[in-house]
Amino acid sequence: MMNAPLQILTVEDENAIAQMLALVLGGPAAKVTRAADGWEALIKIGAAAHAFDLVITDHRMPRVGGLDLVRRLRERKFEGKILVLSAHLSDEDIRAYEELEVDMMMSKPFDFEEIQSAVACITRSAPAPVAA
Repeated sequence: MMNAPLQILTVEDENAIAQMLALVLGGPAAKVTRAADGWEALIKIGAAAHAFDLVITDHRMPRVGGLDLVRRLRERKFEGKILVLSAHLSDEDIRAYEELEVDMMMSKPFDFEEIQSAVACITRSAPAPVAA
């Protein structure tokens, strides 16, 4: 019997990056759902038939950015893993994400292998070390 596919929500306002994440991470082992910003992500999380195992979010987005999204997820007791992607995180942003206990932070740009390894690491084990 096969395990249920990993449920991944990517939250990214840059369409090219969102498409790349869906292409690289999707397949028989994972179902990728896309949201263009934190507001849309909160709606999709609330409406999902199955809980998301992993949320991959950008930091800078319109309406609701990554930090606000993570705060709201923590307030709602979200039990999945959280990976933050960003080209620019200040020391203050990094501390805020650490206080919210995100599972990992990655810098943009990243390559296919880096994102696949990061997802494998945080979905198969205890929280991974934070790499900014």
